[in-house]
Amino acid sequence: MSATAHTTDTPLNAGLDHIALRAYDIDATVRFYTEALGFRFLNEWAAPEAGVNRCVFLDAGDDRIIEIFDAASTPPGGDSRPLDADTGRPGDEERARHAALVHFAVRTEDPATLFDRAVAAGARPLMAPARVDAKGAAPMTLTVAFVYGPDGEVVEFIKRPALRTA
Repeated sequence: MSATAHTTDTPLNAGLDHIALRAYDIDATVRFYTEALGFRFLNEWAAPEAGVNRCVFLDAGDDRIIEIFDAASTPPGGDSRPLDADTGRPGDEERARHAALVHFAVRTEDPATLFDRAVAAGARPLMAPARVDAKGAAPMTLTVAFVYGPDGEVVEFIKRPALRTA
């Protein structure tokens, strides 16, 4: 066994912790996620020595976080050039087509209401709520809807049954 091998019964993967976004207007983005989607403000921090001018953590529920960096920050893995709304933002479709993260999903019992709230708060609709019958080893019926968030990020609202694991 190698020196780095995991030897306890505790799983190394404890689940998804957070997703990071970079915002053109961090205050508007925080308002969108807190006021329209019901996320909870946790804290704000900066680490200028690490290239972080301003960053906000929002609780997405179930101890999952959305981390939002301002346009001047260089988040780990991000471009060192500031986002500049004055040079023109890429269109929603262009940004989505070139992004490594295709979308992230928010679980809800009511995708239609969350979709409507997001659109009323300025999100651009991508796909209205629709029912999807998924087949396979774990067949299920889903309800999904998609919007473009304030910074071009694609947000899915999904209602699905909990996965049963053995």
